[in-house]
Amino acid sequence: MMAKNLENIIARGHYLIINKNETYLIHQISNKAILKLGRDVIDLKAAIGQPFSSTYKLEPMPEKKRHYSLVICNDNQVRNQWSTNGCGTDNKLITDDSSSQLLSTDEIIALKESGESGQNIVERLLENSKTFQLKTEYAQEKYLKKKARKYCDYLTIFKPSIRLITDVLYKQQTLPKTIALRFDTLAQILCRVNLDPGGKYLLYENGSQGLLQAALLNQLHDNGCLVHIFSSTSEQNALRAVKAMNFSETKIKQMLTVSLDEILNTKNEDNIPAEKDEEDVPNCSDEKKRKSDEAYTQIKKKHRPITSTDGLNFIKSNKFDGLIVVCREEPTEFVKTLLPYLSLSRPFVIYSAYREVLVTIYAEFKMRRDVVFLRLTDNFMRYHQVLPNRTHPDVTMDDGGGFLFSGLFVAGTK
Repeated sequence: MMAKNLENIIARGHYLIINKNETYLIHQISNKAILKLGRDVIDLKAAIGQPFSSTYKLEPMPEKKRHYSLVICNDNQVRNQWSTNGCGTDNKLITDDSSSQLLSTDEIIALKESGESGQNIVERLLENSKTFQLKTEYAQEKYLKKKARKYCDYLTIFKPSIRLITDVLYKQQTLPKTIALRFDTLAQILCRVNLDPGGKYLLYENGSQGLLQAALLNQLHDNGCLVHIFSSTSEQNALRAVKAMNFSETKIKQMLTVSLDEILNTKNEDNIPAEKDEEDVPNCSDEKKRKSDEAYTQIKKKHRPITSTDGLNFIKSNKFDGLIVVCREEPTEFVKTLLPYLSLSRPFVIYSAYREVLVTIYAEFKMRRDVVFLRLTDNFMRYHQVLPNRTHPDVTMDDGGGFLFSGLFVAGTK
């Protein structure tokens, strides 16, 4: 019980999800406990020892500009209430120019640097706005939300979860270097693979920043196992999501890593090794080339997971309960190589951001007798704003979350 309680307490070295005005970011609290948000520097020492999901007020440090400390507060203190004193019926009398705000940019910056609270700054903006009372109720709410986001001095620290991490990584996507997985797509992948907490799963992944690994490890029990297969030809981003979940060492050991090349090489183990060449006297150019190659190899290794010998042996001696492939390259050959490692009547799921890639493999697998129940689908999800007299879909969302190809591996003749 004590260990469970400690998991909900913020400590040095923990990863956190920080929310400031609906802007979320992943941050690891270091020994110095310093967070930089734009030009602001925030001291997080007051949060250490506090429970997750606590809200804090940013208190300006008088001796330093744009430096803040944290003061824990309750929900009633967080709710900013501004008096609107009525509203207009429409915005037709409002002229969109810079003359509607009497406060200049320099005056607003001076208020910020003088240590004025965010709520007071917003109140000053309302007092000096010539058009605020003419705005409709909806326009006033949007205006207040925009100004609160810019000048608000509260933040909330959440315990990392798969849902929050998925949202953060999705909004921080840098295509084509990373794969943007929406949480509904991630949920569909876990559903299609029929995830069993005590099962053994193969995952070929690159580009999702460890999101799939974190989601699978989070669902597996102590007797479950995950083998992460990566391509040795592509640089592997750090497993950011796995680190952000603050998993224990025991949980991390449930994931084994293996290079795809090593799996392919197991088919050629019986080949006779090449005879050693006679010892040659190295010349200067050969020595330089050797050092250059070694240096390049070391640089590349820093970007890849460490291959586990146990993982390769585990693959050779076991059959798996599911296969997940999430990658940026064309996956047909990878899937053909990894399918025989599945137990019979076990599912496989392939994700791609492009339909054409999966259409090709779908047509090829339709001709095979060892795969059945083939499905090619895409997800459509859209947020809806539900407010009085202004309920409508969110018009700024992406139109799709990628495509999924799934099926079952069975006994049969190709």
